[in-house]
Amino acid sequence: MPTSRLFYNSLTKLSSSPAHRQRRLHHRHSKKTYLDEYISNAARKLAKLILRASITTSAVLVIQLLYVVWRTPRLPPPPLSGVDFVRDGRIVAPNHDGELVDDNFVNKEKKQKEFRIALIGDSPVEGIGNTHHHLALSGSTAKAFAQTVTTNDEGDCYDCVRYWSYGKSGLTAREIQEEMVPYLHHVQDSLLQDDDDDDSDGKHTMIHAIVLLCGVNNVLDMNSTSSSFYSDVHSLIQSIRNNPHLSSTPLIVLGLPDFSKLPFLPWPLAFVLGYRGRMMQRMLEKAVREVQLKERESSANNDGTVRTVLKVIPDVQTVLESIGYHRCDGDDVTLKMKLIHPLLKYLGGIQLAQDRIAALGMTDFLCDDGFHPGRLGTVYVGNLIREAYEELMTQ
Repeated sequence: MPTSRLFYNSLTKLSSSPAHRQRRLHHRHSKKTYLDEYISNAARKLAKLILRASITTSAVLVIQLLYVVWRTPRLPPPPLSGVDFVRDGRIVAPNHDGELVDDNFVNKEKKQKEFRIALIGDSPVEGIGNTHHHLALSGSTAKAFAQTVTTNDEGDCYDCVRYWSYGKSGLTAREIQEEMVPYLHHVQDSLLQDDDDDDSDGKHTMIHAIVLLCGVNNVLDMNSTSSSFYSDVHSLIQSIRNNPHLSSTPLIVLGLPDFSKLPFLPWPLAFVLGYRGRMMQRMLEKAVREVQLKERESSANNDGTVRTVLKVIPDVQTVLESIGYHRCDGDDVTLKMKLIHPLLKYLGGIQLAQDRIAALGMTDFLCDDGFHPGRLGTVYVGNLIREAYEELMTQ
């Protein structure tokens, strides 16, 4: 029963309850009787107004939602996505010129020291709106890691990054646990059974990092509440950790986007989904904090380290609005002011002209549906994931 209806019923019962009627008879000729009746009538009218407004608002939201669904293009994922992702994973590695190349150009016959990363989640992990995995979030994340782990002079240096991406559009947190986590466990178990790798450091059978995306479809599912989402996220993380070989693997959980700032959502639908998104985000943060607390308490070295972190993705539009300039050395006056953009450090070394930087907009970071990350968006998020991993490992 809607909240407004419950509110109206409770007020009606209050005004007609035996105790209330007895009080009115006892003070029949008093001013309090008139005041009680006035307040009761006003409350009933207010409840009716709220009920009508709720029905009208619900109708508007339903109409807007149907319109958005009808207008938004249905974009396909890349080939071999979701549960059909290549069982051996895909590879990103530098070529002889130092340029990062994808699976089609990597020398697979050569035994290489691999950094392994697995992504599980919903539509961005599936790669919706991207024509190839190396352009999607999974491939962009692998490239972001490859820029550091294949050139690391201070710690372990790897030859390549191997990645897996198990996601499906429309999955809630509970459904990710039921449908995608088993594939993650299968990847880890398969690595343990691989006897061909003669690496001697003992890490060749492990996944080095896990990325989890969940919650967007919980926001869109009106049957999902913030409390149920909290329970589902907590259970999802625990299911990942249930594999003993993944119990201490670094896990990066991505935060939810701000629905109120998505360009394709009209008002008031954007406001309602934005509010639900913020409620779900709080529950996501709460679940991760509890997981971190348990990890600190059970730390093998009693050093309080954690292996799970929540990475909040800064809103692209907000970052775009913070564009600015700084002075540079140069003889030409026009070169003394150089455009500096806060997104540049997250664009994976992509070289952009000054006028191109100044013209960056939301469409450069989203797919054609205005929702899923695409183009520069996957590069942006991929580098944020790498940054979260580095912060986690240097605590």
